[in-house]
Amino acid sequence: MSPSPNRSSWSASEGSPAPLGVTWLESEDAVNFAVYSAHAESVTLLLFTDTDYSRPSFTYCFDYLRNKSGPVWHCRIPVEQIGAAQYYAYSVTGLNVDGRHSFDPQKLLLDPYARCVFFPPSFDRNLAMREGSNMGKAPLGTLLRPGAGPGLKAHVPIGHESDAIIYELHVRGFTKNPNSGVDSRRAGTYAGLVEKIPYLKDLGVTVVELMPVFL
Repeated sequence: MSPSPNRSSWSASEGSPAPLGVTWLESEDAVNFAVYSAHAESVTLLLFTDTDYSRPSFTYCFDYLRNKSGPVWHCRIPVEQIGAAQYYAYSVTGLNVDGRHSFDPQKLLLDPYARCVFFPPSFDRNLAMREGSNMGKAPLGTLLRPGAGPGLKAHVPIGHESDAIIYELHVRGFTKNPNSGVDSRRAGTYAGLVEKIPYLKDLGVTVVELMPVFL
């Protein structure tokens, strides 16, 4: 028997593990959230409006049987449930192992794939290092709604890594030599590297991987 054409797909009901971060799906009136955490035991998504950074307007607890594919936790939230929310963060629990990883569900965690970061007026960096909640004082990811608001751009899909042209370089060595054509005042610096971006793009490079910098 063929499946009903109205039956929701797996990803539509449980979310997709790719791409990581937030993806607005205008055709489905939904937003996909995906975050990597290989050692988490539970993950909770929290949404916030622009009028209250201390109390989430919406909370979603990921089901590890439905909303987890390998090390990636994912969910798909209808736009109507997101409502007026403009920011998001995660709360994660897990087993603390000295020297490897630690978890504190009291802390709001910023999505490493957030396309824009918002710092609330009461932002306090020191709270990340102390016991207790940092609710209302932690940086939040911004939900960039396609075409909404000044300066906000529609979602642009992230290129798959299989199509990436990666150029690995050492920040100092890349422009230190005079033959780089970079002004001597910027040679060997990050500013010098920025000056060479058009050159890298002309080469077809899509990703620049910086070698470790040691002081």
